Amino acid sequence: MGLILDYMASTSDGKVKAYDSQKRFIDDFELDTFGEFDDHKYGEQPKDKSLLYAEDKPSKVPHIEIKSKDILSRKGKSRFKYFLDGTRHVYKVGDIAIDGTVYPLAVGQIIVGYCGRDGRDIKNGQFKRTIVLAVPRQWDLNHQGNNFFRRQCEEINKRIGETLLSSKFGLHFDYVIPYGVESSSVQELGRNKYLRLATACIQNEMLDQERLLVQELVMGGIISDNYAMLIKDGSIEYKKDFTNRPDADLANAKFTSNFRDVVGVSKMFDPELLSKREPRIGTMIAELPPMHRTRAYRYIHEGKSYCVWYLRLRDTFNRSNNYADIVKVEMFMPFDKNKESSLINSISAHLINEAYPVCYGQDARWANHLYPIHITERFCKSMFIDEKLIIRVI
Repeated sequence: MGLILDYMASTSDGKVKAYDSQKRFIDDFELDTFGEFDDHKYGEQPKDKSLLYAEDKPSKVPHIEIKSKDILSRKGKSRFKYFLDGTRHVYKVGDIAIDGTVYPLAVGQIIVGYCGRDGRDIKNGQFKRTIVLAVPRQWDLNHQGNNFFRRQCEEINKRIGETLLSSKFGLHFDYVIPYGVESSSVQELGRNKYLRLATACIQNEMLDQERLLVQELVMGGIISDNYAMLIKDGSIEYKKDFTNRPDADLANAKFTSNFRDVVGVSKMFDPELLSKREPRIGTMIAELPPMHRTRAYRYIHEGKSYCVWYLRLRDTFNRSNNYADIVKVEMFMPFDKNKESSLINSISAHLINEAYPVCYGQDARWANHLYPIHITERFCKSMFIDEKLIIRVI
């Protein structure tokens, strides 16, 4: 067995049994904890009907054209200067048995980073690597709480420090994160339910690190106004159940100021997300002509208000499905204000320009991709440390 399993078995007075695993890698499709979409829940319905739309001049027709002259006039003048993405690899360590139940352990290697634009060039920016160990909460046999898991992380790092993995490669764990295994949280997960919960903790940590990086960029004055905006790959709708941190660490006031100049762009979205408000929304999105957008809708969730619209980036030949070149666009917005329709059109025009040149053949999602995001993904993925080093530990 590896260092982690040996440590857990040897420090539990026989109350924890460890079992090694020959399978060290977890395929993404086996661990799609959240389903196939970036968005997962219906939002609340605004009580004031005048707040159903998020723009000041909502169109009477469902499809709004982004005119060619507006797209061309913004070439080389993008208001987007920064592009952020997060990625992860998950490894299964093995299993431990506590009180007759066998729980999996998982290690996550997380990379969160951004690239910036310098003139017409996309330059590599900065990245942060986080390595976490997801363990069942039941490992805390004496119910000591978060301090227990912090101490275990320190002890595991101390033991790694006695090996060449630390002195030569700088390998260490940033966090030991407990995942909940209460009956209410696992009854719907089915096969591999505990492994899904472990992976959810790792996914949550990636989302937290993305949010903290945005906060760092804002506080550093890098993201500053409407002409130094950031595109985040994926939804900006952070949920309380998708975080490993208490609300106080990522407070509403910080969210409001940090995400003022951030646009979230999702390649994978639920086309029926707004069906309670717009019964034909799925059809409206599927029938979007090239370089057209839907109306912008107000979406409310967990006390935050978002501006959401859908945009077809290009006229893709022989697309795989009717949503293949459409993205969902999100911006944070105050409850008492609407976004200007002219601003939404301007951002849409910039996004269409960001879609070119395409990364055709380099990514299965190329039709929905924004090219700078594609570059940022490649940058982040290039920063993974060799998984053989992690396997040596686990």
